[in-house]
Amino acid sequence: MTTLQRSIVLGLMMSTAFATSAAVFAQDRYAGTWKIASSEPVPWPHKAEWLDPKEIKRLTGATVEFKSDRISGPTPLACKSPHYEIKQYDADMLFQGSLEEYGDKKTTPDKAATALGFAKRPIPSIVTGCASEIEFHVLDDDHMLFGLNNSIYRMTRVSAAPTRASKP
Repeated sequence: MTTLQRSIVLGLMMSTAFATSAAVFAQDRYAGTWKIASSEPVPWPHKAEWLDPKEIKRLTGATVEFKSDRISGPTPLACKSPHYEIKQYDADMLFQGSLEEYGDKKTTPDKAATALGFAKRPIPSIVTGCASEIEFHVLDDDHMLFGLNNSIYRMTRVSAAPTRASKP
């Protein structure tokens, strides 16, 4: 094996190890049980009839558990064999770009994100690789948000000690 070939193999091994450790970090950091504490309408123009009161009632108060091999919880959050990844987003990428695309044109995605409680940039977001494509945007170690069907849901880590940066 030539020096170039050894370098390529070593580089591939290191990138695979890094990708695996990043997924484990994402799963470990946010592993455990989370409660969907509340729901609110999305901060972009929408019609009241676009909200689904039955879905909001079904999800609010439910628990979601992030495990290495699955996400347990109500549909559509439950998932077998997630592939966790933490991405760092600017405000315009939150909720799959909806703050930018649909947001109030009189303000900016940054101001809308701040109003939702995101104090720092970039914003860590958990991508699960699940079919539902729901991303969990991290406010702090004990609070996350996700968007679904014109509602934003706030999640709180169960039995979590409050952090200084907490904003429920």
